[in-house]
Amino acid sequence: MPNKNSCGRTSSSFFLIDKNYQLTFFKIDSPNDLGSLLAKNPVIGESVVEIIAQNYRKHFTILLSRCFEGHCFSIEQRLSVFKSNDLIFHIIFTPLTINEITDTIVCTVADISSSRGVINMIREYSHLTSHQLRAPITNILSLSTITNYAQLASYDALKMSRLLNDINLQAVKLDEIIKMLNKMLNKHDCIDLFDKPGPKSDHNHIVLVDDDVVTNKLHKMLIRKHHSDKRIVLFDNPQKALSYIQQHTPDLILLDLHMPGIDGWRFLEMMEELNVFIDVVIVSSSIDPRERSKAKSFLCVKDFYTKPLTIEKVSQLLDH
Repeated sequence: MPNKNSCGRTSSSFFLIDKNYQLTFFKIDSPNDLGSLLAKNPVIGESVVEIIAQNYRKHFTILLSRCFEGHCFSIEQRLSVFKSNDLIFHIIFTPLTINEITDTIVCTVADISSSRGVINMIREYSHLTSHQLRAPITNILSLSTITNYAQLASYDALKMSRLLNDINLQAVKLDEIIKMLNKMLNKHDCIDLFDKPGPKSDHNHIVLVDDDVVTNKLHKMLIRKHHSDKRIVLFDNPQKALSYIQQHTPDLILLDLHMPGIDGWRFLEMMEELNVFIDVVIVSSSIDPRERSKAKSFLCVKDFYTKPLTIEKVSQLLDH
């Protein structure tokens, strides 16, 4: 596992895994440096599933399976070390494809523990701009389209339109600045794109999960405006949403990420633990490419939309 040698350079451990999940080659400096990731010392020809510790085996196997389908994943994992500080690893799964056939996966493990102070600072900034700062801005952007709704016809539409246009202009400027700053911080991270959607199934029963009540109502209004036949159920409590989903099996879930208690990531993990596999589209204020990459590691997540939800995005999602 990455250790700094006398020249100050950092090396990485890597493993080659064939389609039978057997280890064909590996390079590590010391098994101890991998913390609790390995259940035992690796051996060529042995099943990698047996080598990985039980705590990480299920998720590791899921990512391997999806990687053999041609996907590439980059995740972070905190691992415990006996009588020492925890280690933080950057784990990358890369498919080796020849003639459109993937028969080998490269799993690279890099220790980023020594730089976690700087990384954590950058992440806190990225998280702040993606969630805390952008969240109210996306609400303003959504509210700025409110003059499209007929029930407001009795108001002075001209004055309201001018006011909302001014609000929208300022919100757009702020939003562009935030995107620019976030892009600067993440300039070395490529944005993972989701696969192009295939033939769309009917999404007649839709569940919206967002702790922001205003956002939920705005999204419901937007969907209803163009799809009045849809059954839309709102939840600002993720636990209640999960109970409802288990009982009623909706067709589609629009899920926010940044929620207190049970956040979007934990919500997705709980769905997998309960063997609930329903199409999920992330709808978040986040513009962090790492979160988009992480979303791809969940089989049920079909897309990642950045707030605000728009007519174009609803059309892309629901129109056949």
